[in-house]
Amino acid sequence: MREPDKNRYLRAIKHIESEEIPFQEDEIEITVASKILGRQLPMVRPYELPAEDYIELCLRAGNDLVYVARVWELGRKNFIDGSGRKHYVDGTIKTRDDLKGIVFPDISMLKQRIEEIFETVEGTNFGIKFTPNQAPFVVATAIGYSDYYQYMLTDPSFIHQFQDMIGDYCLKELELALDYPVDIIQVGAVICSKTGPMFRRELIEEFEYPSLRQRVNMAKSKGVPVSIHMDGNYQSLIPDFIEMGIDVINPVEPCDGAQDVFRIKEQYGDKIAIHGDIDLAGVLVRGSPEDVAREVEEHCRRLGRGGGYVCGSSHNITENVPVENFYAMRDTVHNFRFPVKS
Repeated sequence: MREPDKNRYLRAIKHIESEEIPFQEDEIEITVASKILGRQLPMVRPYELPAEDYIELCLRAGNDLVYVARVWELGRKNFIDGSGRKHYVDGTIKTRDDLKGIVFPDISMLKQRIEEIFETVEGTNFGIKFTPNQAPFVVATAIGYSDYYQYMLTDPSFIHQFQDMIGDYCLKELELALDYPVDIIQVGAVICSKTGPMFRRELIEEFEYPSLRQRVNMAKSKGVPVSIHMDGNYQSLIPDFIEMGIDVINPVEPCDGAQDVFRIKEQYGDKIAIHGDIDLAGVLVRGSPEDVAREVEEHCRRLGRGGGYVCGSSHNITENVPVENFYAMRDTVHNFRFPVKS
């Protein structure tokens, strides 16, 4: 298994061709992570593990970056299943009166976590990818998705008030991270289904893009590249992301064939890098390790020419991915060598 190398990733997103392809899985579901580490882990998100355990996981997973985040679960109604895993049910902040009870997280805890991660990766060549909390997403989950969409139409001022109320705190998280030598900032935006964005263009421009542009501009002003993480079919929005200066789209979901990574590479591959597309709804769950290896080999070969490709799954590694298939993906990327033109 090869050593991590942030420069492998950074070269790729700058469209610099090299013989190796970077590999990155930001989240590995904890039961799969336990198999990778060979010991039982607590039922938390992997990036919430103690720093030493988390960095060991990133090493064994074969990542080139360490993903850092601290999710603000404002107003979320969750339940814990029999195995101790947390599941989101709904939001609980439904009215303006509910806003009065908001308590902001202690940002010093985020500072402490960032410093722990930097201390633990010292001596490695891991890069650091940081995701701040982002007002549109925090608000959507705090209200609850169904009510959030309804209020966009029936009470848009409530959403704006809520986003404005917490937006400054979210930007303070980003500002804090940019005081450290992070290698890339990851942002998120518009919720998409397998057929496209969940709401119309005017609402995207009103409720999502102002905050998104602000986050992107903050990172780029410090010379830090930006990745955008979105689920579903967002190919109609890629020109917007390019215009904003976003460097990487992550992940790319096949969406039952409605979103073709090779076509995206053909259309936009010289303007924005691609991260992902190894299919969680297909080969990673249902295929054999040999099937996974073939799929990964094809992606590296077809998408790696000219740089601009980071291999990874079409979302995050879920509990139904056999660990043998994960290893097949990791090892195929690690062993791939792309002939560099002389």
